[in-house]
Amino acid sequence: MVEAGPDGNHVDIGSLFGASAITAALMKKHLGHKGKVYCIDPYDDEERKANVVGTGLAAPDKLLCGSAKALMANAKKFDVELELIEERSHPWPAKLETVTFATAYIDGDHYGQAPWNDFENLRGRVTDYIGCDNVEEEYEEVTKMMLKAAGVEDWFIYYKNITFMAIRRILSARSDPTTPFQVLSL
Repeated sequence: MVEAGPDGNHVDIGSLFGASAITAALMKKHLGHKGKVYCIDPYDDEERKANVVGTGLAAPDKLLCGSAKALMANAKKFDVELELIEERSHPWPAKLETVTFATAYIDGDHYGQAPWNDFENLRGRVTDYIGCDNVEEEYEEVTKMMLKAAGVEDWFIYYKNITFMAIRRILSARSDPTTPFQVLSL
């Protein structure tokens, strides 16, 4: 997504140890893309564990022990800058109210209304691509959200593999007379 996207900010919802955010930052650096990489994660251990207990999924404690300190240490190790917003993604953080993003990655709370809330909070703030992890059988709400999101207004499926899915913002049709890309005839 970041490689296909233009200059601009990137946001990760649910950063844990920072793998996806660091990868986005490294790709932006490699391509010379401008813009910041933001990470939204409240790092609430009790909430994270509660979201896994009772799901039937086996998650070792070490997998769930991400922290702001670990995120920033990993960013330093890979020589990238991340801006951490240590809050929940819904309601949308006030610090990011006026920020727009070229790309976004959703990997936060996987249950209930949380996946849809994340899409709703991003869809008017992202100009190009939204990706999401865990679009698979074990995460029904995440899968339903991405399939529904792909049919909302100007969003459509860009890519899908076993567990990851990305949607992209659709450009106006070339035949649309209101599109700014129309070639003028003399």
